[in-house]
Amino acid sequence: TLSQKFDSFSSQSNGILALDNWFWLGISWVFLKIVHESAHGLACKRFGGTIREAGVILILFAPLAYVDVTSSCRFRSRWQRIVTAGAGIYAELFVAAIALLIWANIEAGLLKHVCHNVITMASITTLVFNANPLMRFDGYYILSDVLGIPNLYTNGQAFVQHVGRKYLLGLPSAFPHQRHRLITKAYGIAAFFWRILVSASLILAASTMFDG
Repeated sequence: TLSQKFDSFSSQSNGILALDNWFWLGISWVFLKIVHESAHGLACKRFGGTIREAGVILILFAPLAYVDVTSSCRFRSRWQRIVTAGAGIYAELFVAAIALLIWANIEAGLLKHVCHNVITMASITTLVFNANPLMRFDGYYILSDVLGIPNLYTNGQAFVQHVGRKYLLGLPSAFPHQRHRLITKAYGIAAFFWRILVSASLILAASTMFDG
């Protein structure tokens, strides 16, 4: 469906960050986060886990919804943990698919505009951030379980800090020998450069939106 009407979808995307669209982006975001976090919670409960709390936290002054599914760490099956971690992504992509069908079959108007926002946020942003294993969101926990390497992010960070201390600052430092050492190093380096890329992209986006 999208491939058939890609030009129309792409042209509508040009104004997605316009100031007059922020309200609809915000509404779409709230709706999708409720769906996303509810899916995590339902999956966790389905496998016998408990939900201690849910709410909103501020990270760099940006509100982020969360649901506490740490009880899933005690699931004996790693596939149950993977399903719980990926439930939010599945749910958002499902919503994106429904919104796409609606968008493709209605005329221009408010509903089509809202559907476009939902499609973009529930697909592109979900895959770039939530599904991305280089950030400590859902994709990271899925990768960690698939590889069977706990604390992958923490150990990868430790390796990058070790390299910085030893080779940039000339300070004594040692990186402990551990299983999956090569994977940990590669992950740490990749996650480090991804953070730089994200930071630079946010700065460029802000500079464009606010005229420098």
